Amino acid sequence: MIDGVVAAVSAAAATYGRNVLGHGEVAAEEATVRLGRRLLERLRRNPDSDAQISRAVLNVADDPEDEDYTAVLRAKVEKALGREGGLVGDLAALLAESGVGPATVSGDRSVRMSDNHGIVSLGDHPRNSITNSG
Repeated sequence: MIDGVVAAVSAAAATYGRNVLGHGEVAAEEATVRLGRRLLERLRRNPDSDAQISRAVLNVADDPEDEDYTAVLRAKVEKALGREGGLVGDLAALLAESGVGPATVSGDRSVRMSDNHGIVSLGDHPRNSITNSG
């Protein structure tokens, strides 16, 4: 779940930069960015977490490609989850509403999909084929 939260919040920060902490709506927000803003609003409700989460999000907004900033954001989200009762359920509900299921994907050749009707090949020298039996 944390990966889904951090990905959505990071997408919102990368899209809106430092303005992501504001409350304005943009009509053309994509679903992931909208989800990121909703998750961020929920994360920031707790005064104990707000400053730390906000600082981490601003760093991601300033440099979305910096993996260290994303790692710090992830750590702050994890800390907030352990500290605030009810947060896990609230974030899980927001992710479920958006269609983002609980999945953990990590590593250089990792893939996360909701639906696939073909081949996913991640090896160095793959040989793939699909045979239709009909």
